[in-house]
Amino acid sequence: MITCPNCHHQNDGGNFCEKCGTRLTEGEAVVVGGASAASVETVRPNEHLEKAKNVSKLYFGYFMSLLKSPLAKGSRIGEEHFVNGLITIILYSLILPLSMYVALGEYGRYMDSAFLTIVIKPTLAMAVFVFLMSVFTFCAVKVVGVQVTFKSAVARFGAILVPFIAVYVLGLLMSLFEIYEFVFVLGLGLFGAIFTAPAIVVMSYTRNIASKFDPLYGIILTYVASFIVFALILRGFIMNMIDNLGIFSSPF
Repeated sequence: MITCPNCHHQNDGGNFCEKCGTRLTEGEAVVVGGASAASVETVRPNEHLEKAKNVSKLYFGYFMSLLKSPLAKGSRIGEEHFVNGLITIILYSLILPLSMYVALGEYGRYMDSAFLTIVIKPTLAMAVFVFLMSVFTFCAVKVVGVQVTFKSAVARFGAILVPFIAVYVLGLLMSLFEIYEFVFVLGLGLFGAIFTAPAIVVMSYTRNIASKFDPLYGIILTYVASFIVFALILRGFIMNMIDNLGIFSSPF
């Protein structure tokens, strides 16, 4: 039904009012409105896609600059790169379990929910561990007496992980080509980051700071706290793997 703008008569259709003969234009307005709505719906996905591309480009530039000069640039990273630091922590946590999943190949089919067990759960556990390690590092910096924000410490910790992600990627490629020495490469990426990142971050903040509490003790406390958490997570992971493989289950 189209309402006449002159006499308000309800018309079934047509270009002119059945009662007073006034030209009807509402139909055109409806069509135009519909077209504009459709165009908005078409544009929105493109806007999201462009934003995703821009974020990817920015992170890629950030990653490559740190890969070229990890110590020089990583030691100057501030809280403006907090989000990039979190993304780096997530990537670092993902690649190790993914490499193990690729290496297991067809053997993973004997496990219940192999991808969940080998990739998803370990990635979450690893992300929690690495994030807690960055928290312990922040606490060590604060104990020494440096005025630093939490976001700044986490951003700098994530920046130092960049070269170890490159080591992880090398291990992942080796596992794809069934080069079994990939385990040693992944171990280098894991323990290299655990031992290196806290020390570099703490020293980057305390190089020119005089404090009664020596930074070395802060680093040692960070290692102790980190390895306690690591041992607990590793124990839970091993028990979960044993349960899924059914190693100790009776065949009868």
